[in-house]
Amino acid sequence: MLSCLGIYVDKNLIKYAKLKKNKDTLKVEAFNVEAFENLDVALKKVINETNSSRIPISINISDELYNYFEVFSVLEKKDITKSLDIEFEMLCDSRGYDKSLLESRYILMENKNNYDKYKSLYISANKNEIDRKLSILSEYKLASMTPVSTSITNLIEPKQGENIAIINIENETKITTIIDGQISRVDVLNSGMDEISQKINKIELSWKKAYDVYKNITIYAHEVLSLEEDENEYIDIVMPVLYKIANESKKIINTSKDRIDKVYITGTGATINNVDLYFQEFFKKAKCEILKPFFIDSSSLKVPAKEYIEVNSAIALALDGLGYVNKDLNFAPVSKFDNIDIETIMNSKDNIDFKNWKNSFKSPFDIQEKMIARGIAVFLIATIGFSVMGTSIMNQISLQKDEAKEQLTQTIAQISTMESELSRIESQTNQYATLINSVDSLNEANASVQNSRIISKGAIPNLLTRIMFIIPQQVQVISIENKEGKHIIIEAVSEKYEQLGYFSAAIKNDGMLQNIQSTSATKSDSLVQITIEGDLP
Repeated sequence: MLSCLGIYVDKNLIKYAKLKKNKDTLKVEAFNVEAFENLDVALKKVINETNSSRIPISINISDELYNYFEVFSVLEKKDITKSLDIEFEMLCDSRGYDKSLLESRYILMENKNNYDKYKSLYISANKNEIDRKLSILSEYKLASMTPVSTSITNLIEPKQGENIAIINIENETKITTIIDGQISRVDVLNSGMDEISQKINKIELSWKKAYDVYKNITIYAHEVLSLEEDENEYIDIVMPVLYKIANESKKIINTSKDRIDKVYITGTGATINNVDLYFQEFFKKAKCEILKPFFIDSSSLKVPAKEYIEVNSAIALALDGLGYVNKDLNFAPVSKFDNIDIETIMNSKDNIDFKNWKNSFKSPFDIQEKMIARGIAVFLIATIGFSVMGTSIMNQISLQKDEAKEQLTQTIAQISTMESELSRIESQTNQYATLINSVDSLNEANASVQNSRIISKGAIPNLLTRIMFIIPQQVQVISIENKEGKHIIIEAVSEKYEQLGYFSAAIKNDGMLQNIQSTSATKSDSLVQITIEGDLP
């Protein structure tokens, strides 16, 4: 029997849910929403009150960034990671981000527009914020730290061929789109419940009271107000924000190239009565409903389903700790503990039945019974042994076949790449050889001038030679200038951003230039141009 405590930390609130898994059955043991001022104190209070100090804990990351890149599908895992890292580094340079302060994870997805490439969802979070939560939870069993926008998919069991959008309305609103059973993209909206909470908190002077207000608000189609004024006291604050969220969500979902069959509403915004009916007016071609965890049976609940729904984010994170987590998106260190609660298993009903069964055999066997028991034992042991060995051998054979196929595919791809690269090098050798000869002739003709130059005689030829051996296939050097001193300016073009990224990185790694600076890539027609500047050593 496994247990896990899921904790969702928002700006001023903590939502938590403790789940227990027994075989295929899931049960919510404890859940609540708490306002907090000190995160350290609040987290430890929740863990102690739910008696979760010795079970796995899953928590969310905050204020994450979402980006999308493409990468060749024939690359190995390490090369894909390096390529994406270069893409992200160029993005950080263009947007003014400090890459050293960000921790990143990514997942690869099928690219329907180009099957030769993967599409990558690249998620980055602030290292300081991650380290802060790791420090607070260092004495506990942290199982996972993931974006709630991806973990929220744990709550649904999509039907085959059904495309889904999940609108998670917390302080910040995030839309997770699921196409053909896999996450396609995550969009972050400018509007969320924080706009409402800020205004209500100024009146109630309490974040928790501001949160409780939502559950007492009822909205109607076309913004018709309830006859009970007390019930909708803050309707004028809530409705404009809900309209912005619904309208922005509609624009994003309608721009999807794939048909969206169902729209789920979850998060704090889902506690507002009739919010699903209100959103349904914006989505004419998709069914809109409140997201209820797939394992919740409303007919057998002792508390209203709405009470569980308001902690959906925490339940989704708890499911991560019970084995649903996508390991590629886990920002927590690798767990070094066993999730299985042995003591619970030993005290379970099944174990009690086992003890009773064992006691029924206390009376001694006669000779015939002993012979039968021994025969059965030998048969069972032999059968299990052969079964295990056969299964193991078949698995090994299957695994080796798959590895051989994969290696063959990679080898063919690499041979093709090498042949193409060799052809490119041969085609450009003459061009660079001519350039070198021209430079040599120029140096010989101006020997007296060369002696007074700052840079050595062979510096430029050496630079060109080294460039010749590292320049990527699809990159063209259009000019190399030495305007003053040892300062070199190289201009290069390519049809692809990543090729220019590889070229710039190769120059850095080769050490042919010092103090290297690269301008942001500019695109004209189908070509991307970049300028690389540096000093000869």
